[in-house]
Amino acid sequence: MYQQIKQLLAEGETLAVATIVSTLGSTPREVGAKMIVTASGEILGTIGGGCGEAEVRRRAVEAIRSRKPEMVKVELLDDIESDSPAVCGGVLDAFIDTWGKDSGVAVRLAGELEEIARVGNAAVLASVLSVDGVADAAPGDKCLVRNGEVRCGDIRDAGLQAAILREAAVREEREDCLRTTLELSGGRKAEVFFEVMTAVRKVVIVGAGHLAIPLAAFTKILGFHTTVMDDRVVYANRERFPDADEVLVGDMAETLRGLEITPQTYIVLITRGHQFDEPCLREVIRSNARYIGMIGSRRRIKACFIRFRDEEGISEELLKRVHAPIGLDIQAESPEEIALAIAAELVKVRRGGGAGSLSESER
Repeated sequence: MYQQIKQLLAEGETLAVATIVSTLGSTPREVGAKMIVTASGEILGTIGGGCGEAEVRRRAVEAIRSRKPEMVKVELLDDIESDSPAVCGGVLDAFIDTWGKDSGVAVRLAGELEEIARVGNAAVLASVLSVDGVADAAPGDKCLVRNGEVRCGDIRDAGLQAAILREAAVREEREDCLRTTLELSGGRKAEVFFEVMTAVRKVVIVGAGHLAIPLAAFTKILGFHTTVMDDRVVYANRERFPDADEVLVGDMAETLRGLEITPQTYIVLITRGHQFDEPCLREVIRSNARYIGMIGSRRRIKACFIRFRDEEGISEELLKRVHAPIGLDIQAESPEEIALAIAAELVKVRRGGGAGSLSESER
């Protein structure tokens, strides 16, 4: 969507972007869904179709002419008796905002947002919907927040900007969009919509044996960018992993050392032996990876952790980060079942679930 906005601005278009900022009841699209409308009435994307979308389209063309943003309430309740199975019967609010090539902020925002979407970084776009007593802000003002800092935008009020930064950090952590009212000093208020762009989650599967095949399939289905690595080309190849995003061959510890490991990286150590697992664990245990899991029996894991503590001075706090034995406790036996248990543990860590992990029992 932002790539299209960037392209249209480069072509000299002034356009409107309609975003669903809240819903009530059953609606065809979710909060955050967008539709681009050009001055000629052409649309790109959808907020659900039907008469409601047609009305938003008409109002968007008017907004382009007036260059004034507005909120449009779309009520689908009147269409309950329609014969169309797509009718939902809910209510949604769509905020219509204009983007023009003459606005340096819009052009820069579109470029930044397109780059963030292309690379897969995390960011939060805050858009002002309404203000009460805030002199230096108006509906349609925006700021882009990434890594706790404002990257660009046209919100100048210091108090509002500080409140946006605080709420953006919460929204990024929870990974949800939100329409909310921010209370500022002096009784001032601003209604703001926070649009969250989540970072691409990456799974690095270290070891390309039999277990890695179903595990890579599961992680792809779950939407993870999946990398598989091994030091044996007969195992780490495209024939065995046709759907993996990356298949790397080389010394596994050295290859890990060269990877960018972010808070959205999940590392799964399932090599063919502790002589390979331990050097790999040593490379990543101090990283900011979201998840580190290592396969192995309780006896072997206990011996490994004793060596790490006594011989290398690795703290108990760091060792507690490691999910070992790996996976949820589902009494898995086959490679496919073990892969399922590991994939489920990744989801547990991502979502904060309460299912029992094998690593949570006493080592």
